[in-house]
Amino acid sequence: MQVKRDFLSYKEYGTGDDVIVCIHGFLSSSHYWDKITPGLVAAGYRVILIDLLGFGTAAKPRDIDYSYDDQVEHINKIVSNLQFKNMTIIGHSMGALVAARYAALFPAKVISLVLLHPPMYTSAKEAKETLLRTSMIYRHLLKSRFRNITWVFVRVIAPSLIARHTHYARERSLQNVIVKAELFADIEALKMKTLILVGRKDRPVYRRNLVNISQPLVKILLENVGHHSPIWRPMFVQSLILNFIKP
Repeated sequence: MQVKRDFLSYKEYGTGDDVIVCIHGFLSSSHYWDKITPGLVAAGYRVILIDLLGFGTAAKPRDIDYSYDDQVEHINKIVSNLQFKNMTIIGHSMGALVAARYAALFPAKVISLVLLHPPMYTSAKEAKETLLRTSMIYRHLLKSRFRNITWVFVRVIAPSLIARHTHYARERSLQNVIVKAELFADIEALKMKTLILVGRKDRPVYRRNLVNISQPLVKILLENVGHHSPIWRPMFVQSLILNFIKP
């Protein structure tokens, strides 16, 4: 069921007091969770799928930075609107960064946290260098003066893969969330049990940077999956989540 109030965009499935909030990643939308949501609902959870500002059917203002603060405020408005207090938050990729920041700021509202394939950079320099080394196509999409034209073409030929967004949301989210490289500080501030999934087929820098995590509340799983395991290995991810969050 799609629900919109005051430009807040989310989907809600299931009922009950045990709530899971899912936050998608960069260039995605709440549809990212379509393959694992039915299993979470069948397990007895009320599942909320949020569209981040600038993506999916959420508002796409031109006058904001699409920063951590903007996204956290957006999520908190939805949480307050739905009037539940305790929840598990699951975030994927950029959504994992936002989820960790939200959990660090509102520990009383979050009973457990699951971070799936978060971009694990120690500095903005490392983030930029890694992203630009990914591939020639990625460099073009990030740096070329013709990238806006290319992005229009990409969205036309792959509408099911690339969420509706503006170039403001895309470029400011990249610079003001992903490239900020602030995950490790947020992890140190966490006060709830946390699971981090890192894929052996994901960017090697993420595995190398695991040495920066010494938080006793954090459990790290290093598995033989790629960055988009919720899509390509949904049953595995669903089982991982349920086994971790169950009482």
